[in-house]
Amino acid sequence: MQAQFEALIFDLDGVIVDTINLYYQANKMIADETGVHFTHDWNQQIQGISRYETVKQIVRQSDKFYSEEEMHALAEKKNRHYQVLIETLDEKAILPGIFQLIKEAKAAETKLAIASSSSNAMHVLEKIGLQSYFDKVVTSRDVTRGKPDPEIFLTAAKEIGTHPKNCVAIEDGIAGLTAIKQTDMFSIGVGLHEGMEQADWQVASTHELTFKSVNKKFVNR
Repeated sequence: MQAQFEALIFDLDGVIVDTINLYYQANKMIADETGVHFTHDWNQQIQGISRYETVKQIVRQSDKFYSEEEMHALAEKKNRHYQVLIETLDEKAILPGIFQLIKEAKAAETKLAIASSSSNAMHVLEKIGLQSYFDKVVTSRDVTRGKPDPEIFLTAAKEIGTHPKNCVAIEDGIAGLTAIKQTDMFSIGVGLHEGMEQADWQVASTHELTFKSVNKKFVNR
């Protein structure tokens, strides 16, 4: 099937790979250390923002004051813990339907890119065996403004030589979706949590994302 769009731009965590629980463990470690009650719902709400901003939001609820230096140190501690957790990943962590979508997109010569707030994105892709499928991986290291600013998605489109209006971007976080909505890209929101209904197309899970269905939704947008 020939695509009517030129590129697919994916968020990584929660769209391609199931790392939500890994993030929960890393975030909860910081919350426990700072005396803050942390929940799975809160973890979902802060998906897509930088590790420093995540720590900042957590310690804001603490009774103790934390300096900028202390928050940066906590962010690095969180990342070290997360990097240990990454080593448990393999291809079984790829979310339902995603590998087939990627293979069909490549067969149709559709450009593929990652727009992830995680500086660990390339290592995660290597662990699940998908790194060779992507034309470009853009992370927080490549931009000056993180999600919900649209810079990371616009940079991904630029790097693969595609105008935003010819891109489909897929997100599961409200910060990322907010970023996409500030571009001319067609947005897909994964999940039924609050805020994802703002997407051009909202799906309950990645299982609904076939190359045919994405193409049809893009054409009928």
